[in-house]
Amino acid sequence: MYNIKFIKDSDGAFAEVKKIRTAVFTKEQGADSEGEFDCYDEKAEFVLMYDGKNAVATARVVLTNAGYKIGRIAVLKAYRGKGLGNSIVRAVTERAFENGAERVLVDAQNYAVPFYEKIGFKITGSEITDRGLPHIPMTLEKGEYYGKEEKE
Repeated sequence: MYNIKFIKDSDGAFAEVKKIRTAVFTKEQGADSEGEFDCYDEKAEFVLMYDGKNAVATARVVLTNAGYKIGRIAVLKAYRGKGLGNSIVRAVTERAFENGAERVLVDAQNYAVPFYEKIGFKITGSEITDRGLPHIPMTLEKGEYYGKEEKE
């Protein structure tokens, strides 16, 4: 059974967020380490998913000038293919809607676009580069969110 915990960057558990993001984005995917931790981290809320006492996945939700945005979704390699990505994306998406969002934004890595489309996100822009990795801007409107019952 996996447990989810929401934290801020001031929480001691933020070290686990850093560890997971560094392992997945910087080491595994070759993302630019200079941009991995940015100004959004200071005002974001993070979710950590635990397998027992071990943090195995993370994501963030932050209110930007454009609206609520989720991102930095990372699942440790050994835990992929178990539905954790789906669960963690739904957790931060639901948090955004609970906080009053009418829509949620995400810049999805190109390979992950079909994953987000299954949840209800739609492509809303052309390819951009974030930390050296190609992404596609996507948006999920509150009325188009399929909720917890939709499982991958």
